[in-house]
Amino acid sequence: MSREIRINYEEVYAKTAELRQRLTAELREMDMEYRQIQSDLRRLDGRTNAEFIEAMKMNQQKAQMTVETLTKLLTFIESSAREIERDEAMTSRIFSRSRIVPARRR
Repeated sequence: MSREIRINYEEVYAKTAELRQRLTAELREMDMEYRQIQSDLRRLDGRTNAEFIEAMKMNQQKAQMTVETLTKLLTFIESSAREIERDEAMTSRIFSRSRIVPARRR
């Protein structure tokens, strides 16, 4: 079993970008649905409806915060991958210039 870890950085970047786009699309769709429901409820009377609308607004804000957090995590993953990729490239250049071949562990 190999102890080597291989990372396909382009795949990491493509997947994080795809997931960010999907989160944005889901948030946009959710916001439209929330607005529609809130609009429908505003046409009705009563204290219960007002409380329900307020609870929905709070849930909507929580969902938006969740999407923001997930987006930040995806950005962190992508940034970390870029940093590791740069470090690997620099290490590779150092070894290729010095013509030193790192010893393999068994």
